[in-house]
Parts: sequence; C-alpha cells; structure tokens
Amino acid sequence: MDVATVEDIELADRLADETARLATRLAFAIEPHEVRDRFALAAAPIAVVFERPQDPDAMPVHRSGRLDPELLPFLVDATGRARHRLGYGEERDNPYLIALVLAAFYLIEAARSDALGLRHRAAETPRVSIVPPAAVSKDIQVRTGSTTLRVVAPVEGGDGLELAAGIDLSW
Repeated sequence: MDVATVEDIELADRLADETARLATRLAFAIEPHEVRDRFALAAAPIAVVFERPQDPDAMPVHRSGRLDPELLPFLVDATGRARHRLGYGEERDNPYLIALVLAAFYLIEAARSDALGLRHRAAETPRVSIVPPAAVSKDIQVRTGSTTLRVVAPVEGGDGLELAAGIDLSW
C-alpha cells in the first residue's frame, strides 16, 4: 500500500477545493432538481468525451472510461464540499450533483494533466445541461468544431430509488 506524502495530501485538498468551487459555479443548471433527500453513488460513474474537429474530413474523437476506485474518497470529499458551498444542509441534495462534481474534477484535472484530452477546453466556461435518464446511453450529437464531456453517475436516493444522473459539458 502506498503512503500518501504531505504533497499528495495538499494536492488532493487543493484539487477538491477547486473542483467544489467550479461545480458550485456551474450548479445553476441543476438547481431545479434540488430535493429533500440525500443521494449516494449506486455504481461506478463513467465519463465520455466526443469531439468533432473543425475539418469536416477528420474523424470524430471518442474517449471514455470509468472512475478509478482509488478516486472515490476524493469524489466523496469534493461532493461534500460542493454541498456545503451550495448550502444544502443535511436534508437537501440534488441527484445530479455527483455527476456535476465529477465533470468539474475532469476540467480541473485537464488543466493540470490533460485528463481525457480536455486541456484545450479547461480554461473555457462550458455550457451545462442535464441529460435525461432515458438518454444517458444514447449517442451524443456533436457539432463540427465542438466537444462534449458526458458524465453519468448512477445514484440512489434515501428511498432506494436509483437514477442514472447525466451531465453534459459542451464547448
């Protein structure tokens, strides 16, 4: 087992704070879905990037993957920080928040390490949209010269109902 260094802990703390700050700035898009409940991950979240280059003859780019299980404690921490920033308290939550926080993390990490090949988009403010649960597994339609990051986080509410919460960030 690896032992985290002070530098690793400080980096994780800084990334969690930056992630929560960005997620809070983008939370206007999910605000209508705030409810009296508490949501937790029900399965591993996934991320998919679709990019269609300006050149109409170039092939679209697709990258995807699941969250590394070692990052789950980080995601829980960053989501808790976002909940606090949004003032949700103990009885309020949003089923789309975990997906939004993970999408925000990928942008923050893209600026640092080109996560998911998104470094060129990391400094731009994306358009944020909720993906209806019935559409999370459908193909993303991307215009020429644009990029979409879709994050799907299967969540479960306190009542036991599950929802495939999807968020698209588009540029």
